[in-house]
Amino acid sequence: MRVDHEIRVEIPGVRPPITRTLTSEALEAIWDSICFRPMPRLQHQLLERVLTGPCAERDVIRHLAANPFLALPFGHCELRISWANSGEESA
Repeated sequence: MRVDHEIRVEIPGVRPPITRTLTSEALEAIWDSICFRPMPRLQHQLLERVLTGPCAERDVIRHLAANPFLALPFGHCELRISWANSGEESA
């Protein structure tokens, strides 16, 4: 687990990467920025749960501890979350 919890958030081809401190408020702000985009209802509910659920911060940390990034598809886009200082560039 990382101590700094700085994450890189991007939507490839739509928004350039930004760096944020991983907090429940930051995840909720990410949700607020994409929730209006067209997507199927089930996908909407899943993303809302992943980004604003009671264990959202912990779940993102656990995922990133085992994987280089978390990819969350929505509509025709993909939200990518990774450690900000991982040194890996998105493909």
